[in-house]
Amino acid sequence: MPNAPRSRTPRVPVGALFPPAPGAGLPGDPGPCPGPQFRRVTGERVTVLGGPAAILLQIAHPLVAEGVAVHSRYADGPARRLVGTLQAALTVTFGDTEQARAAARHVGRAHAPVRGTTRTGVPGTPAGTPYRGNDPDLALWVHATLVWTARRVTERYAGLRLSPAERERHWQESKPFARVFAVPERVLPGTVAEFDEYVRDTVRGLVVTDDARRIARDILTQRTTPPLPGAAATARTVTADLLPPALADAYGIPRTPARRAAARALRTTTTAVRPVLPQRLALWPHALVAQRRTTPAAGTVRPPETGRPVA
Repeated sequence: MPNAPRSRTPRVPVGALFPPAPGAGLPGDPGPCPGPQFRRVTGERVTVLGGPAAILLQIAHPLVAEGVAVHSRYADGPARRLVGTLQAALTVTFGDTEQARAAARHVGRAHAPVRGTTRTGVPGTPAGTPYRGNDPDLALWVHATLVWTARRVTERYAGLRLSPAERERHWQESKPFARVFAVPERVLPGTVAEFDEYVRDTVRGLVVTDDARRIARDILTQRTTPPLPGAAATARTVTADLLPPALADAYGIPRTPARRAAARALRTTTTAVRPVLPQRLALWPHALVAQRRTTPAAGTVRPPETGRPVA
């Protein structure tokens, strides 16, 4: 059997996986997403581990997968697109009002031309089903995957252990983020319990198509320079740990005993290290810039609200 041809996907410099903070912004402007609980979760660098899982959840929706497969070129640079998504989310969360709106406009322009009908049918989505990038229900699902994954990865890999009240606050404070990205209020679940129910119900109806599997293979393949030994295996391990088991199986990354053991070891390490990390390593620089911009007393930087001391 001949060897498979090597991928020609452009590699991304390792430094690009750590997007820089935007400019300082307008002093005193908290931006559209000032909620401390939402920022507490989003500000953790460990959320980068959940990026692939969030994308795989999104494209398990057949209409999202169709739009990405037809209108995007993920295979030409999946890591670059993950970085772009991360940078947009961080800028909207921590930027001032104009920075956040500019990032959202950029995303909106990219989604505006995405429209068409499905080429093939899958259970629940017959061939010829229309889709569009600015569909409110699809926008809600994309938002939900970001919120759900960030919460899950910080609880499992940063040890935040949100209380029921903190989970409720996190969901409520995510709504301004959704509205910046044109998710209308009418489709947003009212409470975190309703949000969790919405996610469970949606997951039950997801179908991993061949297009979704192709995109997932590109996302879960190492594309950095210099190469990061073990990066691809770690991405698959964490993604399998975060995804609902049926979806992980459908993507071909089941929770094998070896993956479960690797995930436990990684969780043990990251949760042990997190309390002793300085803020400049534990938090995204975007969060630190937002602290400085909104701190009343010049030169005084307070740690983010966490419910416990931050080292």
